[in-house]
Amino acid sequence: MFEIKNYSLEIKGKVLFKETDVSFEVGKVNHILGKNGVGKSQFAKDLLLNNSRKIPKEILGNVTVIASFSNVPSDVSTKDIFKLLEKKFDKTEVHKLSSHLNLDNISKDALIGKLSDGQKQKLKLLSFLLEDKQVIVLDEVTNALDKTTTNEIYDFFNNYIKKNPNKLIINITHNLSDLQNLPGDYYLLEYQKFVKMASKGEAIKKYIEG
Repeated sequence: MFEIKNYSLEIKGKVLFKETDVSFEVGKVNHILGKNGVGKSQFAKDLLLNNSRKIPKEILGNVTVIASFSNVPSDVSTKDIFKLLEKKFDKTEVHKLSSHLNLDNISKDALIGKLSDGQKQKLKLLSFLLEDKQVIVLDEVTNALDKTTTNEIYDFFNNYIKKNPNKLIINITHNLSDLQNLPGDYYLLEYQKFVKMASKGEAIKKYIEG
């Protein structure tokens, strides 16, 4: 259980969260939904930077935030990426995780810029997950991906959380398909508060109704 009490966050004079409590369960995916501008991504950044001074000390420095593939460098080859990863992390773990993400079929000579969006995103997932942080924040990771890649990512994380029950996964999303394919808990951000939904159905209904 990961708890934040009396959480408030203000960015550039805008109050995003005001005296709200939230508890996330480890060993499952915790989905966060909300309209644009309510503070979902700012919350993710705060887990890293602790501008609110409310993030528990036990997780500071033990958080990774994985966003979209958009800032993956385009002028290096996949071979270069793997060489860097193998220097930084255990080689066996690199190849094991790469295999689980179905990255084995990518040409090692291909430039990152020539890969599909889905392949870029899976390479980014590989790079960040190898850091082995306890708290993993996914920020719109399935946004604009093709259906095949999205389903591969769903399968990967459903297996990943089973094998790593000590991990806490927070999934910030607009994609309701995430809720359908990644079982877990569901939170809606509204009126500067975290509101836990009783079920997936309630979360989808409330989000659609706005």
